[in-house]
Amino acid sequence: MVDYSFDREIELQQLQDLLRQTGWANRRSVEGIQTMLDGTPLTLGAWEGDRLVGFVRVITDGIYRALIDDVVVAESKRGTGIGSELMQRITERLAEVEEVFLRCGEGVVPFYERHGYERSNGVIMDLKKD
Repeated sequence: MVDYSFDREIELQQLQDLLRQTGWANRRSVEGIQTMLDGTPLTLGAWEGDRLVGFVRVITDGIYRALIDDVVVAESKRGTGIGSELMQRITERLAEVEEVFLRCGEGVVPFYERHGYERSNGVIMDLKKD
């Protein structure tokens, strides 16, 4: 059975272990993850017993904008519905926010489309860093 919570404390090492299973966040340090969590107003975790098996965070002002970021499910649990449940719960929590957006790789676009997200016509701009 998987338990989902917006309030349960996220253990840094467990989150780092999850992020290491991705291609986009696998080099994050425990210190960086702590700073990230300190600056993130909304997180949702999924646990099997004491093991963190899913995570999503949202950077938001709670009314106008919300960026869904770092959606991750343990490799051994992918395809079991945990990611879908995370997205359903986080989307419901953000129902009153004017604009909810996320950025993702091409390969997961169908997953997010199944949850009501669509490609936007806007241009994404990244700050160029040397």
